[in-house]
Parts: sequence; structure tokens; C-alpha cells
Amino acid sequence: PAQTWLKQPQDPLPRKPRGPPDGRPGRVATMSMDRLVELFLESARPEGEAAAGLPPFSSTDGVPDDEAIEKGMTVVVKMMTSDDAIQMGGSPSATFVVLAMALEEKQKLAGASIRCYEMALQFLGRRSKENGGGWERAVVLQQLGAVGLRQGRFEESKSWLKDCVEVCKTSPGHPRDADLFGGAFNTKQTRMEFAATLEKMRAQVCGRMGDKEQAYIHLAESQRLEQIAGGDAVERQLLKQEASDNKATAQAKPIETLAPAATGNTPKELWAERPMETRRLKEYRYADEGSTVSIILELNEHLGIGSEASEVVQALQQFRVKCEPDSVDVQLRLRRLDGKVWHFHLVMSPLCKEIVPEDTVPRLRGKEGRRRLEIKLFKRDKDKTWYGDIVGEPKKPGAKKVKAAEAAAAAAKGTLMNPLTPEELARLPIPGGGTCDNRPSMWQQDSRVAGTSALARTAPDQTNGTTSPSAQAGATVVSAPLDTDDPPPAWVACIEERPCASEGGGSEILVHLGEAAGEPVTMQDLELDADAASGVLRLHHLHGGGRLELRPPAGTSLDGLAPKWRKKTRVLELRFPPQA
Repeated sequence: PAQTWLKQPQDPLPRKPRGPPDGRPGRVATMSMDRLVELFLESARPEGEAAAGLPPFSSTDGVPDDEAIEKGMTVVVKMMTSDDAIQMGGSPSATFVVLAMALEEKQKLAGASIRCYEMALQFLGRRSKENGGGWERAVVLQQLGAVGLRQGRFEESKSWLKDCVEVCKTSPGHPRDADLFGGAFNTKQTRMEFAATLEKMRAQVCGRMGDKEQAYIHLAESQRLEQIAGGDAVERQLLKQEASDNKATAQAKPIETLAPAATGNTPKELWAERPMETRRLKEYRYADEGSTVSIILELNEHLGIGSEASEVVQALQQFRVKCEPDSVDVQLRLRRLDGKVWHFHLVMSPLCKEIVPEDTVPRLRGKEGRRRLEIKLFKRDKDKTWYGDIVGEPKKPGAKKVKAAEAAAAAAKGTLMNPLTPEELARLPIPGGGTCDNRPSMWQQDSRVAGTSALARTAPDQTNGTTSPSAQAGATVVSAPLDTDDPPPAWVACIEERPCASEGGGSEILVHLGEAAGEPVTMQDLELDADAASGVLRLHHLHGGGRLELRPPAGTSLDGLAPKWRKKTRVLELRFPPQA
């Protein structure tokens, strides 16, 4: 009955439900979301509607009203707060979030979805009063804002998103690292990416409400956050420090915020001037500090200009630090005592382990005559220890393709998936003696009785006039059909005759197809005609032209002929039984 609710535009927010709430075997873990939605809808339906055979919520055009939604919520709340649910470890907040996500995907149940998100906020408030739920509360408010925006509830959506921004400011870490409802909700966003998404949504709400001025303000803030997240760590750090220093006095500011007063030595002027010399730095120190790693650049030691480095580097703004998940790029601009501007560059790429770029904190520390730059990197995996050389080998362009080609070239040969070519077969070792010395003794005796010398003629290769590979290997090869003196068609490479190794005896003729036969060749491309009256076997290639005529080997008969096509080796086996 709920088939009409199954169509819903794709949600642009980064979320992915996975696993049961809280990772424990609660009631939601033992029942599917479809069953929970069905239970909610059955509880919300007006009394007597199902008994009368009416469609769900037929009186309200298939959309449950507020009274029906509250009835369904009451049933779910009773179920999740029962003694059995508590003993089984069920989480009401996680259950309502997952239920809201399921209802959100159905066209006419967006109102019920909003009510479930609101109920999840109530349970979060009871469970975590200190921080208000942290990132769990933030993502629920974000979802409320998104659903409200789609449903045209702009005033409520504006309020929800405003509350979400405040929760985002006080929540620690990043939403992608948080355990959101035991894995029932997942996002790959960092703190600034999450905040930038919120500002975009607030801009959409203000635009829908007609407040274009406020919409542009939120849009500009979103662009600023995105630029800071992927920009210079020094600029990002100074912006944070400026906000925190608004309550402090000028004397309490650290040295990195104080720019040199001398004319021409301000960081802005230094970065605008073209350097006279550029040096690539290769030395640095690092220290693993648990969840972080500190990169230390001792100016007097690592720049190569002695104690003069500490005299001419006076502000953190003289540095530019740009980070990626697997690299750190540090640049320094200074004016030496002789008036020349020098540029220093340190590149650490690729790092042995990933970092969180937007959390990078650069600081200029040390005494006046012995300064150092400390860059605190935050590990992506905080449990792994960094040791040894933290910078690996640079990745060469196209290295993966080269490795794949090498692996393909080194693949095992002689298998069904990768058979040997005729040229490789010809290079295989040849056993000494006759053509059957490497066969069992019984087979050798039978072959001597049958005899194979009648057809012992070798065929020159049609392309270069050399002996064919099969002939080089000692096999019996004929160069023309047995029933005529005409040469074989171009699509025939060679013809072999050999005794059958089976107990029934008889002989086999192997017709090897050459490149002229085309690719691929199947039994549908070949036509075999056995003329018992004249004792001639005719083989015709439907696409190659020409006809091959053969006679049965001595002592065999056309009656009971058994042909078999070997696709991998492109050989047609013709097995002739012995004469009765």
C-alpha cells in the first residue's frame, strides 16, 4: 500500500546508512528498516481505515497529518523505551535517526521524517547534557534543515541551521572521525567542509525567503571557509589567533603576530619582491607526539646562513605552509643583512602516512637569537606511530601502468588462459630418438605396428618458406591434400597424422589453421563433408575460401568419424576408427 511513496529526489548531503545502531544487537538490528517503517505507518493509520479496505491516509491524500504522526511516534517510543529494548541495548536516538532517513526517502512522509529527527534530538538531550550531543546533534540539525528546505518550511529550517552552526563551533574534532549513532550515520566531511556546507544551505534558505543580502553574506562565508580549509596554514592560524586575541592585550601577543616595523621588511613587501636567490631545503627534524607529529625547522642550522637567520626572520607571516593529505610545502621569504631577498623552499612529499591538512598549526618559537619554526601535523590515523624516514619515494607519472604492463609480460605461460604461441612451442626442447620416444612403451609398440612413414613429408611455411613449427618438432606433416596434388588453401597452416593413443586404435588427422583463417574461428565457420562412396573427406572454410580434400589413413574408415575443434590451439582433430 505504500508503493506511491517510494520516489524521492536524491539527498545532496553526504550520508550513508550502514550497520545497526550502536553496533549492538538491539531491536532495530533484528528487524529491517522496511519493517520498522511498516510498523510506524500501521500505527499511524486512522482507526477503521484498514478494515474498510481504504488506501493509507486516503482522507488526507495519502499524507499523514500531525495527529496520525503522533500516534505512530507514540508506538515507536513505547517500543524503544520498553524494558526488553533497554536490556537488548537499543538506542532510541539512533533508531529515530535511521527511521527518519528511511521516511525521508518516501515522497509523502517528509513530515513524519522531521518529527522523527526532532524526537532523536530529545533523546540526545537526555543522553548527553554536557556537550548537547556533539557531532550527532549537529548532523541531525543539518538533516532537519535540509528536509525543511525541501518542504518549504524556511523559518524552521533557518532556526535549525543556526543551531547547527553553534553546535559545530563547540564540537571537538571532525564529524568524519566521530562515531555517529554507532555507525548508523556516516559522513566524510571535515569540520570546515561541514561548516561550509551549512553556510551554503543557509544561503539557499535566505534566498528562498527573499533576503538576498543575507544570502550573499552566507555564500561569501562558505567560500571563505573553503578557501581557508585548502589554503595557507599560516593565514588560517593567524585568523584564529586574531579572534582569540580580541580579549587579550597587545603585550600578551606571541612573537609570530608582530611584524617587523622596518620599511621594506614587512611580510607583504617581502612576498611582493622578486628574490635574488632560491634555495631548496632538505634538512629538518620531527617528533612523534602521539596523535600529532611536530616538524621542526631550526633556522640557524637548516637554512645554511648561520645566526643571521634568526635576526632576519621576525614574523610568522614570512612563512607559507600548505598541506595536503600526503604532503607538506613550506616556503620562507627573508631579506638578508646585505639587502638581498632570499627564498627558501622545503617540500615533504609523499608523506609515509596521511594527515588532516586543515588542522595544521604552524608557530614561530625560540629565543631572539635562536628561532625555529614548529609545524604541528595532526595524524589521520592517530594510533599509528611515525618513525624512520617519514617521506617516501616520489610517485612517478604512469608508474601504475608500467607495473601493470610488467605484470602482464611476466604472466605464467602455457596455461589455458595464456597458451603458448606456435613460435614458443617450436622453441621447446625436443626429446631424442623417434617422434614417440617420450610416450608410454605400449603406445610406442602400437605406433610401430601402425606405421606413420607414409605421410612423412614436411610443409614449407607459407610466409617465409621455412619449415613449420610442427615439422620442426618431429611431427608428421603433409603439405597438400591427400586426394589431389594441388596445394592446401591459404587458411591451412599444416596437417598432421598420428595414431590414436586410445585402446580402440585408429588414427587422427590434425588440421592446423593459420592466420589467414581469421580470428576468431568456431565450428560454425567450418563445413565438413564425408563422401563415403569415393572415400574423400572435404573441409571448407565458409569465410576463407578454398577447399581441403583428405583421404582416411590406411586401415581406417570414414564410418564413425569423430571431429573435434580445439579453440585455443586452432586445431581441428579428425579421429578415424579402424576398419571393421
